[in-house]
This record gives sequence, structure tokens and C-alpha cells, in this order.
Amino acid sequence: MEGIGVQRTTQSPRKILKWAGSKSNVSSQLQQFLTFDRPYIEPFCGSAAFYFERLPPKAALNDLNSNLIDCYRSIRDEPHHVWEYYDALEVSEENYYRARATFNEITRSHLKSSLFLYLNHYCFNGIYRTNRSGLFNTPYGAKKKIKKKFSLEDFNYFSESLKNTELHSEDFESFINKISPTNSCIYMDPPYFTFEGRVFNEYGAKTFLADDLARLHTVATRLAANNIVVISYKNCSEFRDLFERHLAAPITVTRNVGGFAGRRKSETELVAVLGG
Repeated sequence: MEGIGVQRTTQSPRKILKWAGSKSNVSSQLQQFLTFDRPYIEPFCGSAAFYFERLPPKAALNDLNSNLIDCYRSIRDEPHHVWEYYDALEVSEENYYRARATFNEITRSHLKSSLFLYLNHYCFNGIYRTNRSGLFNTPYGAKKKIKKKFSLEDFNYFSESLKNTELHSEDFESFINKISPTNSCIYMDPPYFTFEGRVFNEYGAKTFLADDLARLHTVATRLAANNIVVISYKNCSEFRDLFERHLAAPITVTRNVGGFAGRRKSETELVAVLGG
């Protein structure tokens, strides 16, 4: 992986996607634990907020959501083609549901990636939700305020930002085993599992369960032998019990209760730091 050589300006957009659970609004609290002078790795990248904010010269991003990773690949490899499809989509409730139906019908392509981006920008609260059949079903969310579309210049910027970044869509453990990182900074922000209460999971048909949290602990412990591993997670007994020896300062996040911006509440999340 070589340096990307992208220069950010004050006009450069900070991220491509909205994403439920994104840590972009608490970056100042989390970045004290991260370093970007090593290869940067995210096994649960989502909107990859820290990657696009810091543009590390070497990186590998992974997410189980293959549509998300396909979107990143399409923008990286063919920004002009993806932008043409995206720009041609008019923003309205009727067009949104038409685009959603098409997205669920077609296979991997630049058109599907453009629809993914369009749906993400104009769906309710940036939530990627699917039914049991794996079909995207988040409703329209731009009734009051319509987000300005990205320009071709923005697409070219994101393309350059991703140019030399490895992109994968696998189970987090399979991804880690494949790239075998050493002397890297690995940030993990997995979907949250707890028996203590209801937790929203944006993947719908594929959930993160107790066995996955136990696997996360095993993988993180192994990686800590020759990497920095930083994990953010819900404040719950399951995480505290596994990572008690590695807990650092907690962080405060703001959640929309029920997804509505007018019903916000603050919650504490835990940060575990392993290795060095």
C-alpha cells in the first residue's frame, strides 16, 4: 500500500456517507487513542469517518456489507460513471422508492453503487436496514431538508482518497487473517450486542451476537502482540467482563432516540486499548 498523496482543502468534503453509529461526531474523543503514522485498518469500517478525516497513507478497510464496499470500489475506480448515474437521480419521495426497488432488483454494478449512495443520502437518518430476505427497506427521510448532492469534483476527490486503499467485504476475523497486519493501528467499532437491552443493528439479516463478541476478544488479544488495537463499544457487562484489563477513558456519544433528531440523549461508550 502506497501513500495516497491527496491534499485536503477547506472545501473538501469530509465523508461520502451518512451512517448509523458513525463516530465522526466524537472523533476528538477517540483520536487520542489512535495513530495514523502506521498502516490504518478498520474491520468494521461503515462510513470510515476517521479514514476520510485523516487520510492515512496506508490503509485497509473492510465491512460485511458488500454493497457498501462495492460503492467505495466503484467510486475509486470509475468516479465519473458513478457520478453520472447519481447526478441523474432526482430527489423526491416517489423517485426514492423507485430507486430503492431498482437497487433491490439489480446485481453488482456502477448503477447499483450510485443507487446505494443516493439511497444513503436521502433515506431516514442514514440507516442501512434490511428485511429477512436482505432487501434494503429504510424509508424516505428527506421530507423536510434535502441534502445537496455531491459534485463530480467531490467524486474525483473521494476516488483519489481511496486510490491505494485495500477494500474488503468479509467477516472481520477472515479479513484480519487474510491481511495479517503487523505494526498497524487497528480500530474496531463493531455492531453492538448485549443481553441488557435492545440494540439497533443496521445489518438486519446478519447480526452480531455473543459468540462474535467473544471472537472479537480473541482476535484483538492476538493482534495486540504486534499492533495497536482500539475498540469502541456500548457500555455493557458483556464488554466490560471481556476487556476489563484494557479499558481506557470512556467517551460520551449523542444518540437520536427512535431516530428523531429532536429526541437526543447522551450515552457513555467504552474504549478498550490493547497492544502498543
